[in-house]
Amino acid sequence: MLIRLMKFEFKNLLRDRMTAMLLVYPIMVGFLGKYLLENQNFDENGINLLVVALTIISGMIFGSMAGFSILDDRDDNVFLSIQISPMNVRFYVWFKVLFIYILSVLANLIIFLIMGGLGLELIDFILISLLIGLQVPINAFLINALSSNKVEGFIAMKGSGFLIIFPVVAFFFLDWKEWLFAFAPAFWGAKAVQSRLLQSYIDLGVVSMNLDFWMYLGIGFIYNLILVYVMYNVFKRKYM
Repeated sequence: MLIRLMKFEFKNLLRDRMTAMLLVYPIMVGFLGKYLLENQNFDENGINLLVVALTIISGMIFGSMAGFSILDDRDDNVFLSIQISPMNVRFYVWFKVLFIYILSVLANLIIFLIMGGLGLELIDFILISLLIGLQVPINAFLINALSSNKVEGFIAMKGSGFLIIFPVVAFFFLDWKEWLFAFAPAFWGAKAVQSRLLQSYIDLGVVSMNLDFWMYLGIGFIYNLILVYVMYNVFKRKYM
């Protein structure tokens, strides 16, 4: 059954032009980033900022994809059809979200490989990708909780997309002011990336950050999972 569901979900994603475009978007982002880095038009801070931005973008992209996929199912009354089938609606929703979550993590790894490592160790980047990918369920349930149709969903998607600005702005702050942006889900993954990129300077005592890589990562997982729980329950109360 799981294999059939995976095939069904992949066909659904390819059926819509926008979601199909989102599937190839990480590859385009990876090659764009590779081109910019190889041109050497950035100083070290510019390169680090580019790496942070490219690392966190896939979570937002695939979160929007998951949100619109669920909206499609709602418009097509798929939930009503599932209720009279042996399958549980909650299982179906979580399968869809987890399937796209995995696509998000893989997309981040593709960007990592295309761009030649981004100055990070593979195991660190896998952990960061798993954290960044939690934007998928957060955005998916947020978009649907705020939307009754695709027009409202598009507005909600644009609004949630602004959240990616805050981790980018937080890149420029290493003191207490970075906490002003900590409410954004991607903040913690972005700061984990930044701490790894600055590790040599931190070891020399030239630069200091409020937390180390593992603390940003650990708190990020806890905070994002709490947001997933809250957003899912808001969505569940409205539509399930």
